[in-house]
Amino acid sequence: MALIEGKGLCFNYGDKELYKNIDIRINQGEHCVLVGANGAGKSTLMEILAGERKPDRGAVTKESHVTISYLDQRLEVKDDQTLENYLYGVYAPLFEKEKQINQLYEKAALGEGDYEALLEKAERLRISLEDAGFYALEEKVGRIVNDFGLNEKLSETLSHLSSGQREKAYLAKMLLEERDVLFMDEPTNFLDANQVNSLATFLNEYKKAFLLISHDEAFLRKVADVVFSLKGGRLTRYKGGYEKFLEQSVLDEEQYQKDYEAQQRYIKKEEAFIASHIVRATSAKAAKSHRQRLQALDRLEAPPPSEGGVAFSFPFSHHVGEKPLTVENLVIGYDHPLLSPISFTLMKGEKVAVIGHNGVGKSTLIKTLLGEIPALGGKYRFLEGIEIGYYAQDEVVDRRLSPYEIVRRAYPELDKTEIRTLLGRAGIKKELALRALNELSGGEESKARLSLLMKKRHNFLIFDEPTNHLDQKAKESLYKAIEAFPGSVILVSHEKDFYDGLVDYELTFD
Repeated sequence: MALIEGKGLCFNYGDKELYKNIDIRINQGEHCVLVGANGAGKSTLMEILAGERKPDRGAVTKESHVTISYLDQRLEVKDDQTLENYLYGVYAPLFEKEKQINQLYEKAALGEGDYEALLEKAERLRISLEDAGFYALEEKVGRIVNDFGLNEKLSETLSHLSSGQREKAYLAKMLLEERDVLFMDEPTNFLDANQVNSLATFLNEYKKAFLLISHDEAFLRKVADVVFSLKGGRLTRYKGGYEKFLEQSVLDEEQYQKDYEAQQRYIKKEEAFIASHIVRATSAKAAKSHRQRLQALDRLEAPPPSEGGVAFSFPFSHHVGEKPLTVENLVIGYDHPLLSPISFTLMKGEKVAVIGHNGVGKSTLIKTLLGEIPALGGKYRFLEGIEIGYYAQDEVVDRRLSPYEIVRRAYPELDKTEIRTLLGRAGIKKELALRALNELSGGEESKARLSLLMKKRHNFLIFDEPTNHLDQKAKESLYKAIEAFPGSVILVSHEKDFYDGLVDYELTFD
């Protein structure tokens, strides 16, 4: 049974056709994922299905009783409420029933009305609360809050939470709502490895349907029962999990290529026959018959170009010594220490992954080393001549600016062609370079920001969660670029599949 169905969906972004006449349905209880390259139109399609955006043509229908919940990449909510009120607000109707029960008991105690009737009504309400799981709410909310590391944040307002904590709060509320269909756009971006596993467990146990977008392949392998692949404006549905999709999609693409080439050969042969016979009296009738068949032919569209076009590279300046960074008993935090004193030495050309659960202090360590936050104790030392390139996880950027304008501001000496070339190597090509960031996908924005590290020479690179939003091709290119960089690298990442084999060792913070 289809809970939500889109038919004949078409959408153009400016002069770019994202898709034409695609169909999609989400059936009851299906666990679906939507995959494709950055800029393929995944988030736009999810917005259309969730009712947040209208297609140019086609329609989306859903059963009248179906409830949905939508988590996008940049969700905006009223943030002057505490996290506790925000989460428990999901159950406001149940708390209202509890209030009614207490009022009925109070009336009965005061003799206001029929005593037995009041108690009977209160009991019916109590049973309905029990059936709705009201008396297990604290345990239910507590589990999700604990899984997402929000235990100590319940009394804080949403506005005082970090961006990552707010994202987790929005996700937690969505899971607690238990709607018929969940739409989630990049739900793992602000989760550490343990939290990603907890989310996967929850979704695997979820009895209702969901559709999510993610570029974390390890996560997709755990949760997908149905895969929708959006490529070259075509949407293909695969039943049977992510591994089966990977295998079958390769076969399908090879077969489509063969069918397309065979059809092109047939078309050329027919066109040649028509051209040579249409002017001959003896064969004009046959030529017209061939032309009619050709006109009625259901022509296959050309296969989409292979994904890729991303060629990250980070130019190296020079070595400065054997120990570019020395950290001795460094204490990090704001008004109090977040961790025990930290000591490590990063040798020439070494690459280290900084890992640990969210909120433990990974980004705080980076900001302390960069001098953005003062150390609470201990010391650290970069060798003289160190030139640091830094990619921030949550950089504040004017989202009205285009990638072209961002690069131009960073490198005013570059001419138009040089800026276009730089962005093109990062996968931001043609009209994408001139669109405002708020019109681009999360992956396209990440590529634009990474391009800023591709012009200036550095000998020390620091990345804070650089793979968030990036598609698989871009991740592969980023991996190769970091691997080829001769200098030292500090990499904060929750994706073990990405940094495993890339770094020399791991710094784990608990």
